[in-house]
Amino acid sequence: MFRPRGVAIVGASAEPQKRGYQAVAALRQAAFAGAIHPINPKGGELLGLPVLPSVAAIPGEVDLALVCTPAATVPRVLDECAARGIAGAVVLALGFREVGPEGEALEAAMREVVRRTGIRVVGPNTSGILNPHRGLNLIGVPDVPAGRLALLSQSGNVSLQIMIESMRRSRIGFSQVIGVGNETDLRFDEYLDYLGDEPNTAAIAMHVEGFRAGRAFLEVAERVAAKKPVILLKGGQTVRGKVAARSHTGALAGSFPVFRAGLRRAGVILVRRSDELFHTAETLATQPARGGYRGVAVVTDGGGHGTLAVDALLRQGAQLADFAAATTATLQALLATREPPGNPVDLAGRADADPMVFARCVEAVMQEDHVGTVLVVGLFGGYHRRFAAELLAREVAAASALVECARRHRRALIVHSLYADSPSEPLDVLRAAGFPVVRSLEVAARCASACHQRGVMLSQRRGTPPPVPQAWGGLSAVRQQERRVLLETEARELVGGYGVKFVPATLCRTPEAAEAAVAAHGGIAALKVVAGAVSHKTDAGGVRLGVRTADARAAFAAIEASVRSWCATRGQSPDLRGVLVSPMLPRPTAELIVGCRRDPHYGGVLVVGLGGTAVEVLRDVTLRLLPVTRDDARQMLNEIKGARLLRGHRGAPPVDREALVAAILAVADCARSNPEVVELEVNPLFAYEHGCVAVDVRAML
Repeated sequence: MFRPRGVAIVGASAEPQKRGYQAVAALRQAAFAGAIHPINPKGGELLGLPVLPSVAAIPGEVDLALVCTPAATVPRVLDECAARGIAGAVVLALGFREVGPEGEALEAAMREVVRRTGIRVVGPNTSGILNPHRGLNLIGVPDVPAGRLALLSQSGNVSLQIMIESMRRSRIGFSQVIGVGNETDLRFDEYLDYLGDEPNTAAIAMHVEGFRAGRAFLEVAERVAAKKPVILLKGGQTVRGKVAARSHTGALAGSFPVFRAGLRRAGVILVRRSDELFHTAETLATQPARGGYRGVAVVTDGGGHGTLAVDALLRQGAQLADFAAATTATLQALLATREPPGNPVDLAGRADADPMVFARCVEAVMQEDHVGTVLVVGLFGGYHRRFAAELLAREVAAASALVECARRHRRALIVHSLYADSPSEPLDVLRAAGFPVVRSLEVAARCASACHQRGVMLSQRRGTPPPVPQAWGGLSAVRQQERRVLLETEARELVGGYGVKFVPATLCRTPEAAEAAVAAHGGIAALKVVAGAVSHKTDAGGVRLGVRTADARAAFAAIEASVRSWCATRGQSPDLRGVLVSPMLPRPTAELIVGCRRDPHYGGVLVVGLGGTAVEVLRDVTLRLLPVTRDDARQMLNEIKGARLLRGHRGAPPVDREALVAAILAVADCARSNPEVVELEVNPLFAYEHGCVAVDVRAML
């Protein structure tokens, strides 16, 4: 489809404002190497080509059809194309599922033709496809250069923005541009799989509003991103996912955070702004991504811009490079300063009279082993405009020196310039050599941080996920009672079977039994209700802490009364089963939440973060898609904002991290082994210097 020997334009038109005319004109203008077959029952001639009355009348080889006819005709046209042996079709028409039931029926008819005949379909509701290397222009934007960047987009306007930015601000060009449209047949994951092996493609930029097969996309993305950079802009990030409210995990693992976690594991670079997509993709298509400990160095001719650049880099998760003493000494000599320069390297106006100072300082920085990416910030490319025209030759020489230096040291180089949108011979030297030149300081910093992010991703190891253990046999009994929510006693048995250690507990059905249990647990204990209608026990008044033996009977009665009252206000039967009595535990170093949720699009999702009753207020969690490895679990503990608490805070001892890792993996194993469990949550998990103990657990089928 993307390298066709011939193209049929079904619905060709003599009217210049219609796509059936524009497509033929665009193919002629792009010097398409294959045959062009305009199709219209009226016949005649169009731009020097004979107009054929039907698809069946096409002579010779034809692999692709551009369908320019109205939505109602599309199923019939696809049938005719398939009968002629055409491999695929690009369907431009609107009027399918986006317009309601009638459109949904048309889309279903399209899918039936695809199923029955094997023809493949791009769209419908697509802007078209473009392969500049072969002159295949079915989008209509003229003079798009051939190059190494592929673009997948669900928006024609976003595609147009990226192509215009490329032609105005870069020399990179495109290998493929694909308007994905409704994904009625061909899906994002299939396009991505194709582009992963497409020889002209060095990086893949994507604009996505939604996936028809989210999990399949992430599986393909993980494979492709290991070979080529994949950069994605997601529309609809702020739409709240419809999640179950039975657990904190359900509320925390909304739809976009889950998607973001999947992208992270797959190695896809997520950008948040439309103006970041092109330049980030351009950078990763042209610049080496150095991994491991190599960070970003900023070289600037203004302290204010340097500070803003550092702020932007750190906000985006990039690591600033540390300079060795020899590098600092070289920079100090070049800049003739009393104080040793740091990162950012501030030229403090020394390049105003000699732009080669920039090149010399970048050379010194690129020799530093801890530097993987250099971000140049400021006026470079405009000194001859800002100060004196005589500086032009020196500035061109400095640009050539930057190119040679970056290539020799195999370091990424991104140039931010206030003159990026102005005519500039020095900046043209950089662009011609394949180095990104960016007008926005924030976008330039995003490009540099993406280089660092990809380098880290390529150097990280994940290990191998463990095999799936056996399922827990007790779920059938819960199903027989027609319950979805497990009692805490059942949930403890479920999760404990995979290795999570719980605080000891005694189920008591009478006040007298509770009194005896408190005495047996040392004379002071915690009491919690066990009731089928109560998930969050604290909300229902179903928890009493620090209960002494003498007060146990009264506490038992108070818990039952409170729960009955809470359920009555909601019109529910409490389904009381008793009270769990547990010993009071020492104060932990930290309280965590470890939970899993079954997402309808992406499968199992693991949530780890700071726990307790304020978990939804703190929202300090990190997510992964299942399965996870031991390395994933360790990284999750490092990612939460409260990671400092785990290392010990204000005299508290550090927690037993490996015990936490074991508990995280046990919860993940439980979720993988029991796919019926849609929500599972251990909260709180008390973390100590030696070991960790689960205090509460809930699970829902």
